[in-house]
Amino acid sequence: MEKTLSANKIKSWLSDNKEISFIDVREIGQHTEGHPFFSISVPYSIFEYRLLELLPNKNVRVVLFDNNDGIANLAAKQAKLIGYKNIFILENGIDGWLNAGFELFDGINVPSKSFGELVEHKYNTPSINSNELFNKQKQKKDLIILDGRPFEEYEKMSIPGSICCPNAEIPYKISSLVKNTKTEIIVNCAGRTRSIIGAQALINFGVENKVYALENGTQGWFLSDLKLDHGKKNYLDIQPNEEEIKKLNSKIKSLLIDNEIEIINLKKANDLISKKDRSTFIFDVTTKKSLKDKVSFIKNVPGGQLVQATDNFVGVLNSQIILLDEGDLVRSGITALWLKKLNFDCYVLDVKHEEIKNLNFKNNKEYESQTAQKLTLNELKNMRNILIFDIRNSVDFCKSRLKQSTWLNRCNLKDYNNLIKKNVILVCDDLHKLSLIQKDLNIKFPDIDIKVYYWDEIDKDKFSEYFDTSEIQMNKNFIDFNFHTYLRHNGNKEHATQYLKWETGLLNRMDKEETSFFKYF
Repeated sequence: MEKTLSANKIKSWLSDNKEISFIDVREIGQHTEGHPFFSISVPYSIFEYRLLELLPNKNVRVVLFDNNDGIANLAAKQAKLIGYKNIFILENGIDGWLNAGFELFDGINVPSKSFGELVEHKYNTPSINSNELFNKQKQKKDLIILDGRPFEEYEKMSIPGSICCPNAEIPYKISSLVKNTKTEIIVNCAGRTRSIIGAQALINFGVENKVYALENGTQGWFLSDLKLDHGKKNYLDIQPNEEEIKKLNSKIKSLLIDNEIEIINLKKANDLISKKDRSTFIFDVTTKKSLKDKVSFIKNVPGGQLVQATDNFVGVLNSQIILLDEGDLVRSGITALWLKKLNFDCYVLDVKHEEIKNLNFKNNKEYESQTAQKLTLNELKNMRNILIFDIRNSVDFCKSRLKQSTWLNRCNLKDYNNLIKKNVILVCDDLHKLSLIQKDLNIKFPDIDIKVYYWDEIDKDKFSEYFDTSEIQMNKNFIDFNFHTYLRHNGNKEHATQYLKWETGLLNRMDKEETSFFKYF
């Protein structure tokens, strides 16, 4: 049994400026219903894999919590098995946090979303609403609309006349695109955070043009009964020339010096990585992965996304982050400027790409998957006395499934005490989830015979008699589904309104410690 800590003790740890990882081991649907502000989601269904990705230093303080149902203890056991040493559990789980008088936050990426609102509040970031922008377009005003989201999101829906340029690329490319200082620049995203961060980054970078964040992004646009575009492919594929890159490089270096962010060489990077008492993350923040597969330990996360959803990629508060790009330093520098304000120790790596391989980065090994005996549907349909568990995401299970199959999440295994049938079939489409649940089944029920059917849409069409395609209504029993205003991008105005109200209300819900954590304004 791991050591339990009170909510008050953990709350003090979150403000002591030392490294800590505060982990919600419940599934994502449970996490989005309500969790402590600085907690990250590492669902038990994929726990060991995500832990190795998000916590590179196995000596870091790790606090786990659940619904006081024993899942945190199961997760703690697995964490220790793969080498993590300082594991603690929140006493009485989520109820312990509430009973101490602390707030729970619904939604995802809460610190990053709150940070966006804090940026707007601190800087008074200029904004323009959808109707004002629409009228400017009708009047053919000199303006350009830059969508700061990744292209995949832009393609789904976009403001008419906009161009996709992911956030960290905007300061790098803008001077090559906009030559007239009277041209107004509007930055948008789907909601608020990337609009605000993208616009304020340009202002901080010193552009002479008027810059605005589009208030409430594409959601605000359709809430104003304006038509969105779908399927557009307007991507800003432009590169500054060498002379322009020199100017940009000089400007970003000046900003980094002013904000006390160090530009480091290979030796300093290796020194940082070698610190045994620190968690070090390293990211290539270019939109198009510049390092290809030469150095697989360096994750490619575009800078805008790294700021917008930091807790998806960095699992340790107060950790150190090394950023690099293609040598311009603009994209890594802009990202570092924001991440420092999120209270990380940030560094910009300035080395030639051929030198990157000399980094002494000891990447954690991936969790080793177990082998599985795979069945074809022909083999499966001839078997008797079988029990079929579908471990895919519940949203997919609810759309179609093998007949007589039951949806199963890893954490629900605790509800099964006696599997008398010898043949258990696991239906899956994710080898990570499969490996973990298969391991647990083998330990709990060593006598059962486990086989695997890997989901195949072709089988569903070919052998329709073996599949059930009747729609199952999603409900809260499907704990791996995020119900938090999930219809906001599907034309549901009520969900969009709720989501925007949620974003703008975050600051008022934060306590003094949470607000003061973001120090560098």
